[in-house]
Amino acid sequence: MIKVLSEDRVFLNCGPVQMTLMARAQGLVMTAQLQEAAAYGIKILSELAEVPKQVRDVLTISEQNLSDLPLSLRLMGEAVLEIGDLTLTPMAAVAGTFADLVGDWLVEKGASKVMINNGGDIAIRLFGKEKTKLGLTPSIESSGYSHILNLTAGDGIGGVATSGLGGRSFTKGIARAVTVVAKTARIADVCATLVANHCFTEDPDILRLPAEQLDPNTDIPGHLVTVRVGDLSLHTKKKALENGLRKAVELRSQGHIHGAVIFLDDLVVMLPDNLCQAAKI
Repeated sequence: MIKVLSEDRVFLNCGPVQMTLMARAQGLVMTAQLQEAAAYGIKILSELAEVPKQVRDVLTISEQNLSDLPLSLRLMGEAVLEIGDLTLTPMAAVAGTFADLVGDWLVEKGASKVMINNGGDIAIRLFGKEKTKLGLTPSIESSGYSHILNLTAGDGIGGVATSGLGGRSFTKGIARAVTVVAKTARIADVCATLVANHCFTEDPDILRLPAEQLDPNTDIPGHLVTVRVGDLSLHTKKKALENGLRKAVELRSQGHIHGAVIFLDDLVVMLPDNLCQAAKI
């Protein structure tokens, strides 16, 4: 289903994809182009549906020639390869890749400002003097925001992605939300997953189970994922945050991300320290 929300905004609801598309161009109403972009998103989804095994298989990016794959799956695989953690499958980049492809399609049609929000993984395209701001949630399960991220065309940020406990995908960590900013949404998607996975430390009040016990069709069978978190000590929370932040520092030093924010209950750490600002309540 494609629904026009306004002259510069369209909503796509198709199977696992719930995507809000926004695009503006100087002197041009882009409602028709937004509808076409949403239809392009449906086409991407149908192409991936034809290669279900490769989408979920880590061997896709370790043994197969990516040039033989559909464009979306090729970009997903390349994103994981770029980050270099081959415990991940192409699925780690699926939401961000969808957002990137649709966003780039609209840029080709003349848009100077694009925001494609694919379930919290956002592709951003800003040109000239365009700017925007995003509200960052302190918890995947929250509809509100606690911090503001300001972006301009000169920042070089094309993607913002959030992962954590309670999201659409499994996590190995205990962060309530991890938001990563990067050059593309697909890279941000992969890195948000990794940082969230590393935001963990052993504790008897953290229950983890093999992913296949929760979903027999999971792309990460044999991996322990977080199911429930009890009343944790401050020491445990700080240790988990340190581990997550260490991974974020590594990814930033390698040039993969611009920064990250990690939320765990009432604790927040960010990299760099001025990445975003607390929202005024």
